[in-house]
Amino acid sequence: MNRLLLSSRYLVNLAVIAALAGAAAILLYGVIVLIHLMIELINARTFTSEAIKTITLSFIQLIDLLFLGVALYIIALGLYHLFIDASLRLPRWLKIEDFDELKIILLSVVIVILAINFTGVVVDWDGSTAILNLGLAIAAVIAGLGLIFYVRLIASHHSESVGMTETQRSLEEHP
Repeated sequence: MNRLLLSSRYLVNLAVIAALAGAAAILLYGVIVLIHLMIELINARTFTSEAIKTITLSFIQLIDLLFLGVALYIIALGLYHLFIDASLRLPRWLKIEDFDELKIILLSVVIVILAINFTGVVVDWDGSTAILNLGLAIAAVIAGLGLIFYVRLIASHHSESVGMTETQRSLEEHP
C-alpha cells in the first residue's frame, strides 16, 4: 500500500500538464491579442480621449490575461517541485517549500487580477454608482486574503521562535 501511495504522487503530473497547457494557451492567445491591438493602434489614427480610453482598457485587459498565463506557469512549476522533483532549480524569488506557499502565490495572483480587473472597470466607468458595490466587494475579498496572509505570517514567526534558544530570541528582540 505504501508503494502505491508513494507512486500515486505522479498523478500530480496531470495537474502540471494541465497548468502548463493552460499557461501556453493563454500566453499564445495574449501574443495574438497584442498583435491585433498593435495593428488596431496603427490603423486607428484617432487621438480622441475615447480612443485613448479604449486602447488603455484593451492593454489593461491584455496585462491581466498575460499575468494569468504566467501564474498558471508558476503553479505548474510549484506542483512539479513539491510532488515530483524537489531538486528542480527554481529562481530565488520563487521559493516554494510547501503547499501553503504555493497557495499564497495563487492568492497573491488572485489579488493582482482583481485589482487589474477593477482598474479596467474604472477606466470604462460610465459614471453610475454600481462601481462602488464592485469596489467594496473586491476590497472585502482582498482584505480577507490579506488577513489570511497575516495569520499565516504570525503562525510562521511563532513556529520559528518556538525552535529558537532563549539567547537567539533575546538577540532578535534587542539588536
